[in-house]
Order: sequence, then structure tokens, then C-alpha cells
Amino acid sequence: MRVTPNLFLILTATALLAANWAVRHSQGGASQLGKADAGAASNPTAGGPAKQPSGASPAPAAENARGENGAPPRFNWASVEVSDYKEYAQRLKAVGFPPELVRDIVIADMNKLYEARERALELNQVPYDAPMSQRQTHNISPEDWQRVKDLRDLRMEKQMALESILGEYVPREILHTPISRNYEAYDYAISQLPPDKREPVQDAQETEIYVEGYNKTHIGDHDAELASFKQTREERDQAMLKVLTPEEFERYEMFTEPAGTELARRVIGMQPTDEEFQAMYRIAYKDWIDTGGVYGRWRAMPVPQEQIEAADREMDQQLSQALGPERFVDYQMAINETGQQMRNFAARFELPRNVMVEAFQLQIALDGSGRSQSSQGQGTVPAQSSDVQSRLQQLLGAELWQNWQVGRLLRANLDP
Repeated sequence: MRVTPNLFLILTATALLAANWAVRHSQGGASQLGKADAGAASNPTAGGPAKQPSGASPAPAAENARGENGAPPRFNWASVEVSDYKEYAQRLKAVGFPPELVRDIVIADMNKLYEARERALELNQVPYDAPMSQRQTHNISPEDWQRVKDLRDLRMEKQMALESILGEYVPREILHTPISRNYEAYDYAISQLPPDKREPVQDAQETEIYVEGYNKTHIGDHDAELASFKQTREERDQAMLKVLTPEEFERYEMFTEPAGTELARRVIGMQPTDEEFQAMYRIAYKDWIDTGGVYGRWRAMPVPQEQIEAADREMDQQLSQALGPERFVDYQMAINETGQQMRNFAARFELPRNVMVEAFQLQIALDGSGRSQSSQGQGTVPAQSSDVQSRLQQLLGAELWQNWQVGRLLRANLDP
């Protein structure tokens, strides 16, 4: 049976309907309610008791076309309620509900119908930012994997029902397994695709999510499991490239691969343009692979430390060339804690950009010198470090230097 829409939707819908009536009445006549199509498709879900027989014309939304003292008439839900969801949506539109609100009402209604069945199949999820020891869950039973499949089938059934009612694409939540992943990134990336390409891409992605997770819990040998992962990803990519252009595919990868999502998190303070971020992602992904990454798995292949350091140096050189000197400094400050502190410090005391940049570079040199002394066990400050510190102190002045020294050591305590 259908569920009465929640209070917020009811209040919003009633207000909109009243406003619509007032506008039409002021133009010289009471509005006429359109008749629903008597041949509408039957309800795709189990029907409940109807307020009116399917195919009947909607009853007037109020007892009188004009209320007392010219007040808008009270809306009566019985005037539009029928057991056929398609006709229900049509009647809501006929009495003046905006299409967006009709969509929200129907989706909320259908979500309520499926809620108990979905909850019965849901498994506990591991947060994306959980400790690494908790992310790789290998003790998932065959029954749990079957519940994952059953939940996906149920949500696809709900999605198809909604699309049949509304006559348009309706998104569904990406398949989740008990193994930690950035599932929100998949939902976002799919939402950025053209509507006609979302379903095949989601199908390919969910197949990869399920097969990779299942194999991870059933293949004990690391090399064999990694080989199966590569094959699964290749099959996913081939399926996606049948519907996506190369540009769309790269953008999808940029939004979902850890090389892209982690880069986006690190450079928040830089606020890169779309063009800058795309160039940075290509460079960062090459570094990801050169340092042992396999698709979305960080350092899955053993790589000598010298190769990692060389790859990181190459990445910095390429980023500097791609961004230019000024924007590369912004990148360095965004990914570096000292840079973030210096940017906040400069904003607080309204430092010019050239002073902020020079102070940041001097502080980085000073920090590097301090780490070198610590590793060599030196107890005295060498002349070079003393000179750098003097230059930084002179650049900022005595008062700002004191504030900088104190502020760097402050740590917020958020414990209750």
C-alpha cells in the first residue's frame, strides 16, 4: 500500500497548491483540474486500498472553489489518491504540483515501502577512513555475499519501478560490501555522467566491486588474488569504454581512483581549476603506478625505495612545469602542514603574498636543517640554520615572529 508523504512534503505541497490557486483565481477564474489518463500503466508494486478507483477523474481539491472571505481552499489528499502510482503522479501534476515535488513525493513513498526489506539485507559497513587493520575484512560468509547480491537486486527492482512511474532516470545507491571502499566517490562520479550512460557504468562498477571483494575473501594466495584483481579491473574498463568517451572515462577515474580522491583532499587549500587538477591527476597517477600501485591499490607491488624517491622527485618536477612557479608554491603550501599554517597566519595578519611565500620557503629550509641535525645527532645549531632563522625573523619583524613561533606549537584539543 502507498504511504502518506511525510509532513514536510505535505506542508510544502499544500503551500504551493494554495499559491497556484490564488494566482489562477486572480487572473479571472477558478482553475480546472486536469483529468488523469484512464489508460495509465498499473502500479509496479503491490497496490494498497485506493481512495478513488483508478482511472476516475480527480475530485475537487476543496469543498468550494472559493473559501470564506476569499481564502484559498483547503487541499484534500483524497482528491488525488489512487492505488496506481503512475496515475497518482499524473494527478499530483494536474492539480499544480511542480514535477520536482512530485518526484520527491513518489521517491519518498517508494523508499518507505522498501525500507524494511532493504534493512533486513544490509550488512555492517566499514568506514572509508577506518584503520587499515579493519578495512580488509576477510571473514565474510557465503551467506553475507548472497545478501549483498539480494540487496542489489531489490534496489534495482525499486529503481525500475520508480523509472516506470516517473518516466525518467532515477539514481540508486552504489553496491556496498563489508570491505571498505570510498563508495560515495562512485555515487558522485556516476551522477556526473550523462543520464543515458549512468546505468551501464554503474552495472560495470558494481560487478567489479562484488567480484573483487568476493575473490579477496576466497583466494588465499596474494599473487593469484592480485592477478584476479587486475583481470576484473580490465574487464570493468572495457565495459565502461563501450559507453564512455576517453574524456568521460578519465574524468570518472579521476573522481574514483584513490590517486585522484586523495589528491583532491590534499590540495583543498590550493583551489585548483579543473584544468590544473586534471594535469595534476595525470602526473600523480603516473607516480602512483611508478611507486608500485596497481589501479586503486597503493604500493601493491614491491618497489625499491630508490625508485620511489626518484618517482616522487620526477612528480614534483612535472608538477612545477605544469603549474608554473606561483601555482606550484600554492600546491606545496596546500599539501604541507607548515604551508597550511603559514597561509592561515598570513590571512590573520594580512601579510602580502610575496612575504608569505618567502616566509614559507625559509621555514621549510629551517625545518629541513633541523631534521638533518637530529639525524646526525648534533646538539648545536649550525651557522647556516642560524642565518636562515635570522632572515625569517627579520622578514616578519619581532612581533610577528613571536606570534608565528607561538602559533606553530598550538594544538587544538577536541576531547570532551
